[in-house]
Amino acid sequence: MGLLCLWRGCATRLLTRITQLISLLFQSFFSMKNLSLLAASLLVAGVAHAQNNIQSLSQTGGSNTGTVTQSGSFSTATGTQNGNGNQLTQTQDAATGYGNTLNTATASQRGNNNKASQSQYGSRNEGTITQGDGVANDDGNEATQLQIGQRNKATATQLGGSSLSYQEQRDGSRNEATVTQKGGDFNQARQVQRDATSGYGTNDNKAVIEQTGSYNKSSQEQRGVENRATAIQNGGLNEATQTQGGNFDGSFRSVAAIDQLGDGNKATQTQNGDNQRATIEQEGNLNIAVQTQGNSIGGVGNRAYIDQDGDGHYARQIQTGVGNQADTWQGASANTSDVSQIGNGNTSVVKQNHP
Repeated sequence: MGLLCLWRGCATRLLTRITQLISLLFQSFFSMKNLSLLAASLLVAGVAHAQNNIQSLSQTGGSNTGTVTQSGSFSTATGTQNGNGNQLTQTQDAATGYGNTLNTATASQRGNNNKASQSQYGSRNEGTITQGDGVANDDGNEATQLQIGQRNKATATQLGGSSLSYQEQRDGSRNEATVTQKGGDFNQARQVQRDATSGYGTNDNKAVIEQTGSYNKSSQEQRGVENRATAIQNGGLNEATQTQGGNFDGSFRSVAAIDQLGDGNKATQTQNGDNQRATIEQEGNLNIAVQTQGNSIGGVGNRAYIDQDGDGHYARQIQTGVGNQADTWQGASANTSDVSQIGNGNTSVVKQNHP
């Protein structure tokens, strides 16, 4: 009888414990269900915030590295590396006032020890880098692209060795920058398109650099709206420098062009103000040409032209004011011309031994 009571007491305590455990399980189930629903909601929100980005990276060879970072929506990053020791970095992120959607970054590297970096902040920006075409010695190139804004486009093509390309598009829209370096080694190209000091903006500018040969160097800087700069160099050891919009409000619809054929030539163009036109053509060797239009305040509608055929020429044109025009032609060898125009509506024509 005593054993029966003891058994009944144990059974009662066991049944009570089982009931408590079942209650706890139900509470835990509903609690976890709520947590799961919350986690699912957060996941959906996260997908809505950053979704439909596409990334593709193909590497053939040894010791290649690739890093891709994307946020936002509907952006694409594509990379191809064939060779050894190549490095690729692609970053797409937001920029204040420009959002973060529909950016496209494409990079292709063939050869060894090449470096490519693409950083896009904003929306609808396009960046393309091509280094090497499978020919021997397409090694040691470096290309950098930085885009902050929207609808900007940067393209860099380097078919040679040990060349450098830097492209920066900042605080603007619909700017285009193009660099092509081929037919040699150790070339350098720099393009900067950015806001004017006044904050007026930098939109719809176009800059082009084409260099064929070795040890050529070009630099372009644009501040303002709808400016055009072109530098073409064929040969070796040539230098081209173009600056547009160094004045407070930047430049508007100014055009600068440099075309140099030969070796050791140097051309410099500085344009401040609006609707300026400057052209330099040098065919020969060791020529120097300098053009300055406007000042820190600006200037409007000046025209300047330099054409030097032969070797060892020096020509300089300085224009401050409105509507000035200066033409300088020099043929044969070792001629010097220095023209300065201050005021409005001045005209100057110089010809030296030119056919």
